[in-house]
Amino acid sequence: MPWGIADVEKHKKGLTDKQKEVWVKVANGALARCKEKGQGDCEARAIKQADVVAGRMGESFEEWYEELDEDTLALIEGHIHGLKSSLDKERRARKEAERRLRFPIEESDIMGDAVALREKAVAQDGTVLVKIIQPGWGTSGYYSDKVLERDAPKVFTKGLQMYWDHPTQTEERERPERSLRDLAGELVENARYMPDGAWGPGPYARAKVFGTFANTINELAPHIGVSINGRGLAEQGEAEGQEGPIIQEISSVRSVDFVTVPGAGGKILELFESARSRQEQGDDDMTEKLEEAQKAIDQLTAEKAEALTEIARFKETAVLAKAKDVVSEALAKQDIPEMTKARLVESIAKNPPIKDGELDEDAFKAAIEEAVKAEMAYLTELAGAGAIRGMGGTPADSEVDKDALKESWIALYRNKGETLEKATILAERAMEG
Repeated sequence: MPWGIADVEKHKKGLTDKQKEVWVKVANGALARCKEKGQGDCEARAIKQADVVAGRMGESFEEWYEELDEDTLALIEGHIHGLKSSLDKERRARKEAERRLRFPIEESDIMGDAVALREKAVAQDGTVLVKIIQPGWGTSGYYSDKVLERDAPKVFTKGLQMYWDHPTQTEERERPERSLRDLAGELVENARYMPDGAWGPGPYARAKVFGTFANTINELAPHIGVSINGRGLAEQGEAEGQEGPIIQEISSVRSVDFVTVPGAGGKILELFESARSRQEQGDDDMTEKLEEAQKAIDQLTAEKAEALTEIARFKETAVLAKAKDVVSEALAKQDIPEMTKARLVESIAKNPPIKDGELDEDAFKAAIEEAVKAEMAYLTELAGAGAIRGMGGTPADSEVDKDALKESWIALYRNKGETLEKATILAERAMEG
């Protein structure tokens, strides 16, 4: 719904009429862009953005805001959304830390037991449906239906990598990022917990198998399965008549790996290792794809840096604009020549004091007062010198700047009690000799 001036008070009170106009412009613009992008809860997001912009914008900023183009507005919107996401992430991390302090739960590595694949597992499109973990007791502890149903969609997500076998302790220590030659696939969808799944209850997901691993998986399907490699929280307890670690949360997963199932036998292990060796022949293609992906990441990183620089420039321009408004407002109350005011506005506003990224108005006003005092003292002193030169018939092309000399004459007559208007007339006559 487009908003009008009459709607502003329902959402943000205490705004001036001009600030209300700004609120309406921001809200309607943000609403239109949000709907165009197909995002959710557009009205609430638009109202929040309008509240922030209008609430922090003084009347002196209104002309500045009217000049902003749509791209700049979109940049501000994205920056605000990014800050909100960072704050939300920080809040979640803080809550998690507080929860762990309250409950004595240990965090440790967890390895799921192998869940067998079905025979001829890989479909024609190169994907395979896998049951990721079995509820109940496993090597690392007890996984309840409730924990798996809650955590599976969060940790077994689209893009999660699948490797050929779990890493050894040495590999985990020396190369935790794993080797490209062992990268066998990735999940192509988030896992779903299926209480009535084809192979019993548990989280299921479809995965894409890479390169020559597809034929190998089909060949070894009756003898291999998948197993998780991750981290979890557990506490000692009892379930199904057995005591041991009760998994309270699967906090993170490094990968879901293809492994041999118990009792597969030595020959299957040989074939399993042989498949790893064959995959090295296809590493060049995979490396090329990864390099292309890295280039894309580098480009996005550069674009992000450019956007952040643009935001910094935008903020600097806003601070300087506000500084100029503050100087103009302060000098308007001073009884000094207009040409002096114009010169002071330009000189003082060039380097305003900044505090926490914003204009330090108290310090700035004090600096303005000091500058006005110094300027008046200088003009008074210059006026005396100018009077002597003027009386002597200073030529038009002398070393004394005409504007400065005129200001000094005005200051001299003002000190004698004349009005600004009369002092200006007398100064012009004095300049004429």
